[in-house]
Amino acid sequence: MWDWLKSSKTVANEQKLNLEPIETEQSESSINKVIVITGTSGSGRKNTAKQLSAHLGIPYVLPYTTRAIRPNERDGDHYHFISDEQFQTMADRLTFFQTVHLERGNYGISKDELTQAFEMQQAAIVVVNHEGTRAFREHFGQGVIRVFIYVTKEDIQSRLERESAPYEIVEEYLRTYTEQVINKKESEYLLQNIDPVTTVDKIKGFLQEKLKNNG
Repeated sequence: MWDWLKSSKTVANEQKLNLEPIETEQSESSINKVIVITGTSGSGRKNTAKQLSAHLGIPYVLPYTTRAIRPNERDGDHYHFISDEQFQTMADRLTFFQTVHLERGNYGISKDELTQAFEMQQAAIVVVNHEGTRAFREHFGQGVIRVFIYVTKEDIQSRLERESAPYEIVEEYLRTYTEQVINKKESEYLLQNIDPVTTVDKIKGFLQEKLKNNG
């Protein structure tokens, strides 16, 4: 059914932007919709995706990762945490739609879980970096709706320090911030995540209108 993309590698990548959301382009209609939540590391992408999933009734496809689990995280809630060996086995079996290698580990989106989401709602929500966003766009074309959220470097550092994140994680997020922000205009919607509740409400309104117009 699918001509699935092969995996790719990257080193994740970093500026302050306007406070107002920006709609940058329009998407065409497609049978299956993929809402891609992307942006800067540490901007609250996963929490935003889960809240949108709950509000819109669109399944959130939880990523798999080999990175170390952090003290405040739970397997099956934040990620599917698996070993390097398990990840490689899944990759060898072509289990993943898209994978990426970052400094802190490997990440992948399951083909089967993506298909299950489409069977339920003809739509799915995923959280990926800029390379993953491009992979979804190349495969699903105008069926992809890209939402880019970000926070300031200071906000990232404060959040990670509150969560007692390892120093190397803090350093990586700050070092790659500018390169990540460079990709902001590849998205249909751009928003600074100042207040998480407001962020979800604004994105929800945008998506409801987008899905209605393209439905």
